[in-house]
Amino acid sequence: MLLFVIDGHPIYRRGLVASLAAVRSVEQVVDVASVDEADTHPALPVAGVVLIDSGVYGWHDLVRRLHDSPSRVLVCSAGAHEDTMLAAVAAGAVGYLRKDTLTPDSLVAAVDAAATGSGVIERDLLSSLMREVSRVSNQVLEPRGLSLARLTARERQVLRLVAQGMPTREVARELSYSERTIKTIMHDVVTKLDARSRSQAVAQAVRDGLI
Repeated sequence: MLLFVIDGHPIYRRGLVASLAAVRSVEQVVDVASVDEADTHPALPVAGVVLIDSGVYGWHDLVRRLHDSPSRVLVCSAGAHEDTMLAAVAAGAVGYLRKDTLTPDSLVAAVDAAATGSGVIERDLLSSLMREVSRVSNQVLEPRGLSLARLTARERQVLRLVAQGMPTREVARELSYSERTIKTIMHDVVTKLDARSRSQAVAQAVRDGLI
């Protein structure tokens, strides 16, 4: 797998590259300092995972442009900024990482998860995402009488718990379902919403007001 790192801080970028180069599944790590450099680099279109710092000018537009590409995007930010996290997920990122809590092990785990299409968002930020879901539903859609029928009641119920940061086992216990049933429901939700991961399904639900 080819990884593509975009970060304007040379020392931090070197640290990312050094940590990622040691990952067994990684064949090559390419790093640049700006979106302009990334746009002209031949490796970007074939990158398996793109790791971009939210402090880089133009990061949001790049994430949106990569949404329909095979690349999975992880956004890094210097702190827990809810607005940045929401913007990243809405633009199509599969994960949001906080530099202040990031370690070599958690970085590798996030990259491995992203490579398989899994979402990577810390639990406290998922709670923020859930609050935004509720706000959009209560203040924007319901007053206009818009339908929420795109997902079944059970699918919305499961998705709400996933958006709160609950792992599959806890969701299953909360709803008295088997873990296999929860996985099947989430697979159906991801398919219905044309998403690539659970986190993208939550983001899509935020945009469409489905939960």
